[in-house]
Amino acid sequence: MSHPGSRETVAYWAVCLLMLAALVDSQLIGAIAPSIASGIGASKTAVAQSAAVYSLANAATAFWLVGPGRTLHPIRGLPLAALLSIVASVVAALSPNLWVFYLARMMAGFSGGLVSALAIAALANTSSYAARGVQMSGVAVSYFLAPVIGVPLGAFLVGRFGWAAAFWFAALATAFSGALVLRFPLSEPLPVAPNPTPKAGGMRSLWQMANRSRSTRLALVSAAFVSGGLVAFSALLGTWLSDAFRADEFRIGLMFGLTGIGAVIGGAVGGKLADRYGKRRVAVLASGWMALGLLLVPTFAWTWGLYVSVAFAALCAAVRVAPLQALTSELVAPHERPAFIALRNGCSQLGIVATVALAGVAYRAGGFLAVAAVCAGVTVVAWACLRGLDDPQVERVSRDVPRPRLWQLGLRRVMVWVLILGLGLPYLVSVAVTKARTRPDERRRTDTPAALGAQYENVAFESAGIPLTGWYLPARTHPVTIVITHGLFRSRYETLERGVALWKLGYGVLLYDVRRHGRSRGEFSTVGYTERRDVRAAVEFVRQRAPYDRIVLLGVSMGAAASLLAAAETPEVAAVISDSSFRSFQDAVANDVRYLGLPRWPLAPVLTYTTAWRMGFAPGDFDVERAVHRLTVPVLFIGGRQDRRMPVETTLEPLYQAARHPAKRRLVIEEAAHGEAYPVAPQRYIEAIDGFIQEALMLP
Repeated sequence: MSHPGSRETVAYWAVCLLMLAALVDSQLIGAIAPSIASGIGASKTAVAQSAAVYSLANAATAFWLVGPGRTLHPIRGLPLAALLSIVASVVAALSPNLWVFYLARMMAGFSGGLVSALAIAALANTSSYAARGVQMSGVAVSYFLAPVIGVPLGAFLVGRFGWAAAFWFAALATAFSGALVLRFPLSEPLPVAPNPTPKAGGMRSLWQMANRSRSTRLALVSAAFVSGGLVAFSALLGTWLSDAFRADEFRIGLMFGLTGIGAVIGGAVGGKLADRYGKRRVAVLASGWMALGLLLVPTFAWTWGLYVSVAFAALCAAVRVAPLQALTSELVAPHERPAFIALRNGCSQLGIVATVALAGVAYRAGGFLAVAAVCAGVTVVAWACLRGLDDPQVERVSRDVPRPRLWQLGLRRVMVWVLILGLGLPYLVSVAVTKARTRPDERRRTDTPAALGAQYENVAFESAGIPLTGWYLPARTHPVTIVITHGLFRSRYETLERGVALWKLGYGVLLYDVRRHGRSRGEFSTVGYTERRDVRAAVEFVRQRAPYDRIVLLGVSMGAAASLLAAAETPEVAAVISDSSFRSFQDAVANDVRYLGLPRWPLAPVLTYTTAWRMGFAPGDFDVERAVHRLTVPVLFIGGRQDRRMPVETTLEPLYQAARHPAKRRLVIEEAAHGEAYPVAPQRYIEAIDGFIQEALMLP
C-alpha cells in the first residue's frame, strides 16, 4: 500500500470497502429475518435457512473459478463480482415469495465468494510477502466491521422503511464501492503468471491444488475450524446473555458493540504484528489466546470482567485474519490464488455450519460453558493445524529476533508454572465452586414430602428473574412459616426430613432449591451472597401465600449465611436459625483451604478476590458477622463440636457474640461435624428449634 493520499491508497481502500459492502449483506439476515418472513409470507425458520443456501453457493465459487478455460483476472473481475452482488440485492428486495428470495441468496453467496476471493488475491498480488500482513489488515477490518455495521443498520432501516430497504441500501453501497474499484483499479507491480487452461475438470483441479503440499492441506483443514469457533460462540452469546442475565436488547447490543470494537482493533494490528514477527507465529499465538478467552467468558457474571473477556476473545480472533490471509495466499501460485482462497472460504463456511450445529446441541445439554468448551476445542484444532504450515518468513524473522539465553528460558518456565499454580489452579477451583450443582445422589431422588406423611404443593417463584422451585407445606396450628434454605452442592432434599418434622409440630414450611441447585435454574452460585436474594424471594412468596404468618428463616451452611444476610435486609423476618454458618466469605475460604491441608497463602487470597471479581461483589460486602450485628431479631446458632471446616470456637462463638437480641440462643452438638447436627441428633435438633421459636415469638 502506498503513502496516504496516493491513488494506490484510494484503490486499496476501495477494494476493502467493496468487501465490506458484500459482507454486510450476509450479516443483515439474522437481524431482519422476522420482517422478511412477514413480507414474503414465509416462516422465520425458512428465512433463516437461507443462510445454508448462501453458504453452499459461497462454497461453489471455487469450483466455478477452476472451470475449463476460465481466466478471471482478480482486479478486472472485481467490478463484475460487484455487479452480480448488486443484482442479488435487487432481486432480494423485490422477492415476492420464498423461492425467489432463495435464488437471491444463492446469487449473493456466489457473488460474495467471488468478491472475497478476488479481493484477497488482488491484494496479495500487489504486495511482497514480507509486507503482505499490513496489506491484509484492511481485509480483517472489513470482516469484523460487517457485523458491527450490518446488524444495527439493518434493524434501523427495517424499522423506518421496511425490510426491502436493507437490501436496497446494500445494493447502493456495493454499487458505490464497485464504482470506486472500477475508477481506481489496483496496479500489479509484481508479475503474475498467466492462468493456464486446466487440464482436468473443476473437482479434479481443486483436488490437485488442495494436495499440492502438506501446507495446502493443512490450510484447508484449518479453514474449517478457524472461523467456526468464533461464529458459533457469537451466534449463542446473545441467547446466553438473555437466558442467564435477562439482558435486554440494549445491553446485548452494547456487548456486541464493544466486542466489535475489540475485533476491529485486532484486525488492524494483526497485519503489522505478522510482518514483524512472522505470519504463522502470530496466527498460532492468537489462536491459543483466543481459545483461553472463549473459556473465560462463561466464568463471569455480568461484570466488567465479562466485557473484557468477550472483547479479548474477539480481539485475538481478529488478530489472526491478516496473518492467515497473507500466509495462505503464498502457498499457491498467483494465478491460482482466487480459486484457492475461494476453496478455503468454502471450507470455512462448511465448518461454520457444522460448529454452529454442534454448539447448539452443547448449549441445550450443558449451557454456555459447554458451548465455550466446544468452540475452544475447535479453535485448538485450528491452532494445531496452523502450527504445521510452512512460513517463508520464519527464517528471516528468526535471524532478526535474538535468541534468548538459557537463564532467560529457565526464568520463563518458572514464571509460567508460578502463573499456573498461583493463579490458574485457584481460578479453576473458583469456577468449579460458582458453577456448583446439586450432588448426584440428590439429583436422582424423586420422593416428596408425601412419602413422610406431609401435605404439600409444588410451587414456583422468581428471584431477580431466576425461576426457583420448591414445596410448600401450609401451617396447621401455629401462625408461623419456616423458610428452609439448603447448603452448597445440596438441594431441598437435604432439609426434607427436618422440614416435615417441623410441619408435624404445626408450623408451615417452605422447602426450595436456591439458584443453580436442584430443579431451580441459574447460571452461578455465589456461596450465599446472591442467594440472599433467593431467601428474600422465598420470604415474599410466603408473605403473599400466608400474609398473617410470622416468618422464621432456617439455613444450613451456605443457606445459613444467605439467611442471615437476607434477615438483615428483610423486616418481615421474625427470627433466624443459623446451622453451621461462616463468619465471612474471606474467613470461609481461608478455613476451607486450611481444612484441605493447602497453604493458606497465596491460595486463600487469590480464591477470595478472584471469585469476588468474577461474581461482581467486594469481599468486604460478604460479611455475615457484620450482618448479624445489625439484626434486631433473635437468632439460634447451631453447630457441631467436630466441625473442622468452621470450628465452633472461631466461627459460631464470634457470630453469637455479634448478635444483640437478648433472646439469642446456641446449640452445639458434640458429635456433629459441619452441617451434620440434625442427622446426628434429630430429636434434640427439632426440640431446640421448637423451643426457640416458642420463646422468641412468644407463642401460646
